[in-house]
Amino acid sequence: MRVNFQKGEVGTLSGNAWFERVMRWGQVNLKEDDPQTLDVDFWVHYWQRAKVQGVTINAGVGVAYYPTQIPFHRRAKFLGDRDVFGELVEAARKIGLYVLARLDPNWGHEELYKVHPDWFLTDAEGKPRQRGQAVPTASEPQFLSATPFAQHDVLYSTCWNSPLHREFVPAVMTEIMERYDVDGFFTNGWPPINWHPPDLTMVCYCPHCQEKWRNRGHNRYPDKPDPSDPLWRDFVLFVQESVEEVQALWRDHTKRLKPDAIFVWNSHGSLSTGLRWERFIQLADLLNDDSQGRRVGEPLWVSGRCGKVMMAVSEKKPVLRIVGVWQVGEPPMRHTAKPDAELRLFFAEAIANGQRAWWHVLGAELYDRRWLDTIADYFNWLAEIEPYLQNVESLADVAIVWSPQTFWLSSWTQMNPSPMEAFNGWYQALLEGRIPFDLLPEWKLTTDVVNRYRVLILPSQTCLREESIQVLTKFVANGGGLVGCFEAGTKDLWGELHSGEVWSRLFGVRRVSEPPPRLRHCYMRIESNECEHPILSGFGDTNVLPGASYLSRVEALERTQTLLTFIPTYPVHPPEKVYPDPKRTDVPLVFYREQNGRTVYFAMDIDAAFWRSRLPDHKRLLLNALNWVRKNEPLPVTVKGPGLLDVTVWRQVNSLTVHLVNLTTPNLFGGPVTEIVPVGEQRIRLRLPEGTSAVKVRSLRTGSEIQAIAQDGELLFTVPQVVDHEIVAVDIRT
Repeated sequence: MRVNFQKGEVGTLSGNAWFERVMRWGQVNLKEDDPQTLDVDFWVHYWQRAKVQGVTINAGVGVAYYPTQIPFHRRAKFLGDRDVFGELVEAARKIGLYVLARLDPNWGHEELYKVHPDWFLTDAEGKPRQRGQAVPTASEPQFLSATPFAQHDVLYSTCWNSPLHREFVPAVMTEIMERYDVDGFFTNGWPPINWHPPDLTMVCYCPHCQEKWRNRGHNRYPDKPDPSDPLWRDFVLFVQESVEEVQALWRDHTKRLKPDAIFVWNSHGSLSTGLRWERFIQLADLLNDDSQGRRVGEPLWVSGRCGKVMMAVSEKKPVLRIVGVWQVGEPPMRHTAKPDAELRLFFAEAIANGQRAWWHVLGAELYDRRWLDTIADYFNWLAEIEPYLQNVESLADVAIVWSPQTFWLSSWTQMNPSPMEAFNGWYQALLEGRIPFDLLPEWKLTTDVVNRYRVLILPSQTCLREESIQVLTKFVANGGGLVGCFEAGTKDLWGELHSGEVWSRLFGVRRVSEPPPRLRHCYMRIESNECEHPILSGFGDTNVLPGASYLSRVEALERTQTLLTFIPTYPVHPPEKVYPDPKRTDVPLVFYREQNGRTVYFAMDIDAAFWRSRLPDHKRLLLNALNWVRKNEPLPVTVKGPGLLDVTVWRQVNSLTVHLVNLTTPNLFGGPVTEIVPVGEQRIRLRLPEGTSAVKVRSLRTGSEIQAIAQDGELLFTVPQVVDHEIVAVDIRT
């Protein structure tokens, strides 16, 4: 049973812009052969059935799906006399949908290259580069079919400093806007640094790039990605500035054509994004997260992680999550549907982490229709509960500090441990601990921002600016809690060591030397006088805990105390040799301090070790440390019960919501999920914001009212079962 909540029942966002009100999107991504079989009526009926409010329709640049008059704007191979873009736009408009025209500026065909070779990325030998989405047709001969119906031509990657981006694309935008009633543009695969930082494949010898590079005072490009090299640093900035120039050009051109139209680029919730988000976000009306599925071996919650990344940079602008209904795998199966369970849970993770829903199917001619019912059912539910998805703020009071440049350095220099391992270790531990948390971008480490949190986390290797360290030091002095692991904060954003004093004040430790090489089979000894400390809670029946692989050589400063001592590496076989020698050292591994606020510093990469091995002792250490630095203050929401749940908590204008996404599945780290495994009773304690009281509590999944007890500013209630995605809504008054 489902209940239909009327929008007037709870407060809704009152944004005046149309795109702030649109919550559900759909995209039929046309193939070049679709004009031969396109059934517009089918898609009109499905859009209505799925209750989408906006659609994205292929228009042009790579290929045109309308009868373009622009020279060298290639029409889709099988377009014929049809105007499929125009047909779909008109149909969408008739049923009241908003429309974005999809452009793809990332590649061009060989005939365009022959006419305008300077429009393409060029290597040192003057040959066109093939990167990104142009690579498959270049590297896989089976795509180069000789049949008359082959759509798989050779493609070349375009250059963002060329007239293609700066003149041709605006001309296409003008033609589309003058002919069709659209609400803006969406670009596939743009910008090129949304997934990862600049790399050597972005070195371009086209005349436009070379002129711009010479104007910066350089006569050669860098030979390798060396973060210590000023030439490489300026190349990174060169690419970023060039991309920002194009983005500003396209946005401004869109506004000139139609003031209330928007330009949406194709970003991605990547931890290693090369975008300067603090600048790029100013060029956006709303954001899009093209995290369509999980690759082989990725956890199911990668969808939620991508959501947290995008919400962290969004500056409260709407974020749309594109989820492909097709199966991501190796290779991706673009015409095989995700199983119902995988599709529901992947979307649920996005919604629970603050994003809006956008489904994407590859091709209007459906070879696999198994996704249709799942999307229609889930989107109908989202439509019913829409007011409760219009979040104002996250109520989490724990945040992981996220420094994208740490991930850049890893991609250029192969840092060990991997920052990804460390980040994922904390992520998994917090999920298992049912602790709601945000991501806090490094550039947002200001006093005003950090003070809304009780606890901040610095994963191993996290690189910080000196001013960020100063903010964190003040945060702790003002009563905040801070937990860090191996080398966190020791280096700046380019990997240079901070001066000893700056970092030492943060954790109360002094770095004495570089870390030794990777360790294997080492342990941490619990000394007899340490057993009662809360950081070691739950370890009463063991003298040792598993070590990790990397060790910071640090020593405690005055008023900093220590726990656990290092047991050096010893053999794992043969059995006769499996004993420590020496059995004890005086090298401490956990450093803790209380000076108004509290800090814990793990000298080993406990977070990365947890991700590599999933040992519960590592998780317990991390969670114990977090609980100690928050001084046992209760979480915004506490959920107790069986299973693995992703717990998030949000505030809307006149309500609160607790999301419970059921991640209890044997396919958590494999995939795809093929079966939902319901979990039983969950006992919930929700802290009400100061000055509010609860009016009604209900399950948005079943529509039933939940009986709750108000006690000392908290609500206590029980959810009988979580199937896939439960949302508990609490209507409040102030």
